Amino acid sequence: MDVVNDDVIYEEVDGEIIEILDNDDSDLSFELHTDSVFCCNFNHNGELAVSGGQDEKAHIWCTTTGDLKFSCDGHTDSVVHASFNHDSSYVATAGMDGLIQVWNVETGTKEWDFETTEVTWMQWHPSSNLLFAGINDGNCWKWSIPDGAMCDVFVTHGVGTSCGHIFADGTKCAVGYADGTLKIWDINTSSVIGSVKDHTENVTCVTSSHDGNLLATGSEDGSAKLVNTRNCKVLCTWGFPSNEEKESVESIGFFKSHPFIAVGTSGGVLSIFDAATHQQRVTVNVELPIVKLICSETSPMVYVASGYEIQSYDARSGQIEKKWIGHHLSILDLTLSPNEEQLMSASDDFSCKIFATT
Repeated sequence: MDVVNDDVIYEEVDGEIIEILDNDDSDLSFELHTDSVFCCNFNHNGELAVSGGQDEKAHIWCTTTGDLKFSCDGHTDSVVHASFNHDSSYVATAGMDGLIQVWNVETGTKEWDFETTEVTWMQWHPSSNLLFAGINDGNCWKWSIPDGAMCDVFVTHGVGTSCGHIFADGTKCAVGYADGTLKIWDINTSSVIGSVKDHTENVTCVTSSHDGNLLATGSEDGSAKLVNTRNCKVLCTWGFPSNEEKESVESIGFFKSHPFIAVGTSGGVLSIFDAATHQQRVTVNVELPIVKLICSETSPMVYVASGYEIQSYDARSGQIEKKWIGHHLSILDLTLSPNEEQLMSASDDFSCKIFATT
């Protein structure tokens, strides 16, 4: 039996009462997935989206109508990574089955694939058709698409890779590893430029400043670090005390318009730091674990996915600016359109939703 109270529905499921938000702030809800949706991304102009999930499917669809353009079949396990290349001529999907596939967006035909073990991260080069992926055995791969003629490996030092990031200028790749190591690779030569092992546990996230001079990393050890990319020197370490038994840094980002760094934790803490002075500016308790945060490139806004909600905060003050609801189970991924006019979320409730930022 459902009990309705204002904007909340309380529904009995298997003998337990769960809370379902009745309001839906989204402009569009894409509901062709038949299981949890793990990943989502916009194409370069925001007109198309790709989503992938536990149903072993990825779908390419129109962000204004929700109409399906085509589906990417062939995976035998969850699709956990999916993204368009720089000009949206190709879209890549990667699954826990170790299969990476590249599809022609215009025709919907598969152009290339590669089979390996479980893929832990995947990213396109920002300006060319090079695809990068990290594997749970620790190796990271680079391929030219669609022919795959160029194939190089960033060789593991014996532990798995957990996250990776291509610098904005496309010359370097930062890779985090399960033992707490961070390496910077030269993309052209596939050689290590620098390395530092300052985290004590798995590196969960890594990103670079827009000028490429700084890296920020987060880890399961409950800390975030700021690293000089020229010498791999750790400039600062930020800890996040918690009442939780273990708190992990889940997401991290640089602002382009302000010299700030945003850090989100599994304990539901959003922190803003000054990249120049390394001082903490703002701390916000958003209560539920932060799954993903995205820093605006044009303003001091940071968008946070936590629980069923998306929230935006002003990094200068920590003031919440807006909140979006619509999902009735946890959000698993969040992305911002290139023009920053739309947010897209993927959820455990089998849906992707698009929200207007204004």
